[in-house]
Amino acid sequence: MKRIVKLLVLLGIIFFIYTMFNKEDARNVAKETVAQLPTSAPTSKIEQGTITIVNTDETSDQPVKGAVFTITTAGSTNVIDTVTTDASGEATSSLLDYGTSYTIKQQKINVPYQLSKEEQQLAVNAPEQQLSFTNRVLEHVKDFETTPDGEIKIKKVYIDVDTVMQKPELPNGCEITSLTAVLNYYGYDVTKTEMADNYLPKQPFSTKNKKLYGPDPYQAYAGDPRELKGGFFSFAPPIVEAANLYFDVVGRSSSTTDISGSSREEMIDKLNKGIPVVTWITLDLTPPKMNYGWYYNDTDVYHSAPVNLHVVVLNGYDDGIVHVMNPLKGQVTYDADTFFNSYEEMGSHAMIVGN
Repeated sequence: MKRIVKLLVLLGIIFFIYTMFNKEDARNVAKETVAQLPTSAPTSKIEQGTITIVNTDETSDQPVKGAVFTITTAGSTNVIDTVTTDASGEATSSLLDYGTSYTIKQQKINVPYQLSKEEQQLAVNAPEQQLSFTNRVLEHVKDFETTPDGEIKIKKVYIDVDTVMQKPELPNGCEITSLTAVLNYYGYDVTKTEMADNYLPKQPFSTKNKKLYGPDPYQAYAGDPRELKGGFFSFAPPIVEAANLYFDVVGRSSSTTDISGSSREEMIDKLNKGIPVVTWITLDLTPPKMNYGWYYNDTDVYHSAPVNLHVVVLNGYDDGIVHVMNPLKGQVTYDADTFFNSYEEMGSHAMIVGN
């Protein structure tokens, strides 16, 4: 009898343990089931695709590297993406939503190309779509070559600055005549005598105690450019001021900059961008002849002046030469090394109209 009681107790214990384990498994299964249930209604996936821009030379059909494009939602100014073309002339956008129209515009391009003003719109409706842009070469760039990796080397530039001769009206007015030629190139209808008479800051010479006095050439033109013996020169700042005074009168906001101290490479870069450079050299490209001078009106400091100073418009270059509009000779060419050596020996004075 005792054995039967013990057996029943043992069976009860086994049943109890079995029941508890089954309940724990059931709870775990329930938890896993709940965890697998969706917490919210499923959302539909938005389809997306890319736009690849292909940029080429308008004439040669060669790829254009380094062109920058912006992609905006049509009718908006909010930029969605900015891409730049690689050596193959291609640039691919990030993923864009199907059913949305986008505006693609070229924002920047390297010389020798002219920026495209074209805007294109495209509605994304496929995984991959393509747009084509072309660019024309700037008119002043006459020759260039493209390296295998898409870089460009400009070989020849000629900016068509019309000839303006300083004589007979301005025998000593090479600075203001050169500026006038540049203003005419940019479409300003003004003459050299108008610029010399009305806008050029000038100060006359005077004699005191047998000493010649005159202005600081960084502040005003010394004398009068109309006079053969009473006119001398100025450096860049008074010529910049003359241009700015003219712009104020005609109501224009063109920029004029003293770029004195620029290196040869920096001046070449201006030409590559289509910007002619008013440049101080000597008449014959020989070293400055410092055998004349005067005392400054305001400081009584003696200034030694170069008697062979001259000012011209640098308007192009080719293999080993530079193109120059010389207000005493017209359109001429000089050996490039000799020209830039004269520019540096004269003190590296230069100015531009434009950026």
